[in-house]
Amino acid sequence: MFFLGIYLMSYAIAITVHVGLGTTTISAIPVVWSAAGTLSVGTTTILFNVILIIGQMVVLRKDFKASMLVQILWAFLFGFLCDLNLLITGWADTDNYALSWVLVIFSIMLMSLGIFIQVLPDITYIAGEGFVNSLVRKFPSMQFGTMKQIVDWTLVITAGIISFITMGALVGVREGTIFAAFFIGFFVKQWRKLYLRSIGH
Repeated sequence: MFFLGIYLMSYAIAITVHVGLGTTTISAIPVVWSAAGTLSVGTTTILFNVILIIGQMVVLRKDFKASMLVQILWAFLFGFLCDLNLLITGWADTDNYALSWVLVIFSIMLMSLGIFIQVLPDITYIAGEGFVNSLVRKFPSMQFGTMKQIVDWTLVITAGIISFITMGALVGVREGTIFAAFFIGFFVKQWRKLYLRSIGH
């Protein structure tokens, strides 16, 4: 289930990159870095995930376990899958604005499903969700989906600032990214409700 979740997330990211209305929130900074330089989206994704792991160390401090360093391995896998899926989702290239939105909405739902599947076992995470989970552990009154929305907005704003500084324009951050910031966390909560209902809770 964990690996299926990672794959769905990377596939959703690849679709949004091809559509061109702005990528998903967790990939906003890596996509901007890639556009501003010469590294692939997969490579910048790996680098960004390592930064998020360091962020978890800062948030959790002594509660950060050595076993959590397995996220470094997942970072390399996630980056590889992002580049792989970028190669096989060329079908998502379109100049039709309405169709672009259909694909954005589909990819956001796919991304949220991938996140939910990945965090459901509560065993291990990729760095993005690991960072959100570390914040939830520090602020247990917040649901994962709510904290996810806060982190997502922070990533979008940061990506926009980096894009303007490095390229003088918004690249990789557009209306689709704003939609993602609003709705990925929302859809994660809906998947959770459906799951709980399915098991009688």
